[in-house]
Amino acid sequence: MAAFQLHNKQNNSNITITPDDKGLSISSPEASTFHVDYWKVVNCYIDDEKVIYLSVLLSEHNNELVDFYGIANDLDQGNETLIQDIRSKSKLKSARRLKALVNPVGGTGKAVDYYVETVAPILKTSGCIVDMQVLEYKRHAFDIAKALELEYDAVVCVSGDGILHEVLNGFLHHQTPSEAFKMPLCPVPGGSGNGISVCVLGAEDGLDLSIAALNAAKGDAIPLDLFSIWQDGKRTLSYLTQAAGLMASIDIGTENLRWMGDTRFTVGYLRSLFWNAPCPCEIYIKVKEDNKDEMIKLLHEKRLEKPFSLPEYTQIPPVTYKNGPQQDWIKISDDVFYLYAGQVPWVSKDLKQFPVSMPNDGFIDVAVQLNVSRMHKLKAMDGAEHGAMFFDDSLKYYKAKAYHFNPLDNSGYLAADGEQIPLLPFTVEVLPSLGRLISPFTSWNNSFQEDNL
Repeated sequence: MAAFQLHNKQNNSNITITPDDKGLSISSPEASTFHVDYWKVVNCYIDDEKVIYLSVLLSEHNNELVDFYGIANDLDQGNETLIQDIRSKSKLKSARRLKALVNPVGGTGKAVDYYVETVAPILKTSGCIVDMQVLEYKRHAFDIAKALELEYDAVVCVSGDGILHEVLNGFLHHQTPSEAFKMPLCPVPGGSGNGISVCVLGAEDGLDLSIAALNAAKGDAIPLDLFSIWQDGKRTLSYLTQAAGLMASIDIGTENLRWMGDTRFTVGYLRSLFWNAPCPCEIYIKVKEDNKDEMIKLLHEKRLEKPFSLPEYTQIPPVTYKNGPQQDWIKISDDVFYLYAGQVPWVSKDLKQFPVSMPNDGFIDVAVQLNVSRMHKLKAMDGAEHGAMFFDDSLKYYKAKAYHFNPLDNSGYLAADGEQIPLLPFTVEVLPSLGRLISPFTSWNNSFQEDNL
């Protein structure tokens, strides 16, 4: 496509826009030339008076939303074709209708400001129609999701990871749960734990509010495995992690440090090392794979597969393992320091706990850390953000279809998706591709296999 000039009525200047295969180069006599990837084009259209409007996120300005508009100096009949071509390459969608849930007390308590100052302008500019609601009490998101009219294109959660947990469990109790689970969720980082946002957008952009808002406007739905937790005769859902021992203590035992943001988890880890408490338990696992090299190979092969289709459930699968583990499950009862199970590479920006996990491979990754010296555990922090601990022999790692956890004393914590659950035995099984997420990619934005092969 040929370059063209817009006459900017705001400052009476000309802006040159040069499309290429990857994006748009934007230059003016008064400023440097900026290149904008097509993904960062927020909107582009031409009105009835032939005025062209272009809105982009500028990487050079911390992904700030910048608007350009004016009459094209050297284009006439080709204007509309040109704009349609830019819209197509930028994957701009027709106006989406979004339900936005904003948690005002998550993390450092700034989620409302994040929404008003950054998220809302991008959604508005992209043409989205947004029904925003500030959460007012604990489990408010659960109540909203349980009664939600299924007329939206996605539910956007400006929060930490816990609000998505509430929404999914609300869907479980919806009047038509199989239809409710077709509603994609979109995380926007506004809490202390933003692991799901980092996994969707990658380590570089995972905490970027502008990129997360843009994903809500133009990302696509991908399938997401969910996990059924059967405990004390009741079923709940998990989508992120389940934890016992050290990792549960970090999640639950640092609630009073939420004001620290992500740093609370590092402080919690160091504090737990001081106490160095074991996790007396029995763990039973329905193992599919226990070879770490094969897991890396599978991750690489999965990313090369053709695009997926979104499965259609007509009903929610029943609980299979109400009576706990079966005879063919392996048992671990060694000196355990923690159990951590999930499907997300990053549980926070600084900890890639499940580096070979995938959002929809039909398995749950189960990590069992055996008790080793304090010095060994301190050294394990080196490279934690890259998943280095995956290769430590003291970390037993499994791809599983289900597992059962039995605590052997009444001390410590258990957690699911960062929320405390009763200190009682529980069984987890995979519900393949029951949920959906909005994402710019077809899998997690995780390059672990290239970093480590």
